[in-house]
Amino acid sequence: MSIQKMKEKIVGAAIIDTEWQEAAAFREANAAWLDVSFRIGLAILRTLRERKMSQKDLAGKMKCSPQYVNKIVKGSENMTLETLCKLEKILDIKLIDVLPAKAAHVA
Repeated sequence: MSIQKMKEKIVGAAIIDTEWQEAAAFREANAAWLDVSFRIGLAILRTLRERKMSQKDLAGKMKCSPQYVNKIVKGSENMTLETLCKLEKILDIKLIDVLPAKAAHVA
């Protein structure tokens, strides 16, 4: 190996990989919805397991790709209310809960 190639290898190894820093910054900035999304994904996985359904089965019922369902169950998808309601209806489970209308009003 030439001296030049060794120098290039050393310099290349010394360059800071910023991808993990960007991913960490994203997780920190989005921690609230990522946490909720993770818990929803876990609830869906438990329900699928209990009902002996696959992610592919769920994708078929939702009319979406299995890859999209996989993102949901991994907790990496920022779902719309429409998607959440569709999941609740298909799986017959409650994924989100809000305060009753009366309790939501603050004087």
